[in-house]
Amino acid sequence: MQTLDNSDNLNAYLAAIVESSDDAIITKNLNSIIRTWNKGAEHLFGYTAEEAVGQPIMMLIPDDRQHEEVDIIDRLRRGERLQHFETIRKRKNGTLVPISLTVSPVRNASGEVIGASKIARDITQQREAAEQQSLLLAEMRHRVGNCFAVAGSLITVTARQVETPQELASRMRERLMALSSAHRLAVIDPRGQSGGGTSLQSLVHSIVEPFAGHQDHDLEIEDLRVASEALTPIALIFYELCTNATKYGAFHQDGGGLSVKAGRRGDRYVIDWHERCPLDPDAVKAEGFGTRMCDGVVRTSLGGSITRRFEPSGLAATIDLDLASLEA
Repeated sequence: MQTLDNSDNLNAYLAAIVESSDDAIITKNLNSIIRTWNKGAEHLFGYTAEEAVGQPIMMLIPDDRQHEEVDIIDRLRRGERLQHFETIRKRKNGTLVPISLTVSPVRNASGEVIGASKIARDITQQREAAEQQSLLLAEMRHRVGNCFAVAGSLITVTARQVETPQELASRMRERLMALSSAHRLAVIDPRGQSGGGTSLQSLVHSIVEPFAGHQDHDLEIEDLRVASEALTPIALIFYELCTNATKYGAFHQDGGGLSVKAGRRGDRYVIDWHERCPLDPDAVKAEGFGTRMCDGVVRTSLGGSITRRFEPSGLAATIDLDLASLEA
């Protein structure tokens, strides 16, 4: 085994480690002037070593975070080390990047602090993963809460349509089993075992009918095969509309009804959802999480938009989708 038997070999070895690191490793003096700059820094920030060395570190710091460098220098002078400090820095092209920063004091032979070494790591993916996790948790809370609310509303509505407890139990069992079947059809199996090209007409019927029960509903759906990546988003939209109709709208009231017409219009696929039930437009609640989530899904996953009109005769909604994003 080869050993590093002198300081020159050791320095060369350490320099090679620094230069080959994927992390940005930078040294600076106490005047915040960059002294060394490795390939990782070049990749992260976009400046070559020739462009960066000799320049103030402030060129990497957004205007609203310039105070951070003052604090860092003060702490370095006291010999302190900063670990995993999450902040934002600026690339050569002006874009901002979230990083995790570790700053250590550099001392001379007398132990005096003469500068600092900085290790910066891009945490964009971690931030995105955390945001996605937060969104999924919020959606899960919303979905679980809605399951109980929907079940309660279905019991209330169904109880008005039957005469005996046995009939209520039978009718509720049928509706809940139908909802379970619709859920299996609407959600992609994460193991990749779901069948592709689900019929939109079948999907809409499987979702709406358990909610509607014996309430009047008319579904005119121009059929197409749904792209696998569009399956869950389009199902989510219909679930949300049906849930709200059951809790507050056409499926919540005796004599309420629903009309859904959907079809191609050029390169768009337009869905007209119209509930028939008395409604006080002034009493409609402000949009909740489910509404905001649906709006976001339509915009980002299906290239479209939702418009809602709360009329005395009931909710009218238009979902305008990019046909290419929806169709397999």
